[in-house]
Amino acid sequence: MIVEFIGATGAGKTTLARRIVQRGVPARRVRMATDLVTDRLGRRWIRNPHAINLLADVSGLPSFIGSSDRDFVRFASERLWHHAPSTFAKANYLRNIVRKVGMYEMARNADPGTAFLVDEGTILTAYQLFVYSDAPFTQDDLERFVRLVPMPDVIVHVKAPTDVLLRRAMSRPDRRRELKGSGAPEVERLIARAVELFDRLEETEPIRGRLLTVEIADDSPERLDAAVREIAGSLARADASSPPPSVPPIEASGLQVGPGRATMIAFVGSEATGKSTILNEVEGWLGRSHRVRRVHAGKPPSTPLTFLPHVLLPALRAVFPEQRTLHVEERYEDGDRAAEKPYPLLFGVRSVMLAYERRSLLGRAARSGSGTVVLSDRYPSQASGAPDGPQLAHLPMPSGRLSVRRALARLEGRLYRDIPAPDMVFYLSAPLEVTLARNAARNKQEPEDYVRFRHALTSRLRFEGAPVYGIDTDRDLESVVQEIEEVIGDGRATAP
Repeated sequence: MIVEFIGATGAGKTTLARRIVQRGVPARRVRMATDLVTDRLGRRWIRNPHAINLLADVSGLPSFIGSSDRDFVRFASERLWHHAPSTFAKANYLRNIVRKVGMYEMARNADPGTAFLVDEGTILTAYQLFVYSDAPFTQDDLERFVRLVPMPDVIVHVKAPTDVLLRRAMSRPDRRRELKGSGAPEVERLIARAVELFDRLEETEPIRGRLLTVEIADDSPERLDAAVREIAGSLARADASSPPPSVPPIEASGLQVGPGRATMIAFVGSEATGKSTILNEVEGWLGRSHRVRRVHAGKPPSTPLTFLPHVLLPALRAVFPEQRTLHVEERYEDGDRAAEKPYPLLFGVRSVMLAYERRSLLGRAARSGSGTVVLSDRYPSQASGAPDGPQLAHLPMPSGRLSVRRALARLEGRLYRDIPAPDMVFYLSAPLEVTLARNAARNKQEPEDYVRFRHALTSRLRFEGAPVYGIDTDRDLESVVQEIEEVIGDGRATAP
């Protein structure tokens, strides 16, 4: 469980988190998330916050590289590029975001029986994106932020009166870099902006469904103790309301999920059938009462092993454009004479890399723990040549026994066999002319030939052993989402 404390500077987030660790929570181990990088041999003496941040930069980088949060990082980078107050701030804030996403992934993949308390987490990146800038932020900006940001399981919004926040911010010895040298009017302005930001964020889904709000109106020990007791009690009740390991976290259409394993729900279909839009709606609905994790198996993130090859891929594609994945796939589908030859080696290596990245992403997601629902945009099919599945086994191979291409095909097949099967699949479909029209209306369009090609390939999707529900998306969004919610099991997913 990840518990993040949010609020304006001076609210008391770090103090509360540390006091809860000292007090403890019934039936659950509680630790600061920074213990993941400091509670190791040779590091336990480190106490300086700046030194801990540098250590987290290094320790969290592999987890960041392997994360599935590219869309959030892209959104944050664009916001910083246009609105950060200086070049130094752009680089420093982006480093801050990389560290927080990396630490989030470390906590997410750590002991599921531990509650990790985070006083500088992913939601708090909103400070760098929206507060330390004079650029206005709209409700659409905040909703996009909430939709993309890695979401903790519980969010504690710590509040205090503005005059208390101002006094604490002005008197603290470790004033933030942005506040150093600023007078009381400027600090008060930034605090008011932060208060407005977090008040508006707490009204958005899925934050509202995970939120606990506490207010520390003064510095009295009694007030602090009361807040600690309230938070610890809420965490204990949240723990008690979670389904025990022997109870499936989802009960729908006879679905049975193994103990200790997350529930994997896949949304598949051709381009422009509405997967992302529908996923946003389902995530908001499920997020009110579940721990929800969202991944994109169609575009899995790099791993430490594949990061360098990914860096080199654009250059290789420029040098060998005929070996681009889409060109090779279309060549074999069209049956031209060149398709009688064995597949290009670069295509084979890229296919194996994708298989490895998908196995890594979906394997980690399945280990998110009982009670977590994983929503996957696209999912590997078992049929060779189908979208997001094995790409090599059905292609022509050299006749000899010793062949690099045969070895790559066997390795790719083994990697896909290791991927956990989904527990439920929603196959979204729409007529070709509808998907073409939707694609043309997008801000970021795919080439029309690509949309036609992917639409034709979706007929090959195969998911053995998992219930597959066909959903026609050529109708209003509300009725589509309602049908999916009814299939999942409206209100029954966490029945004890």
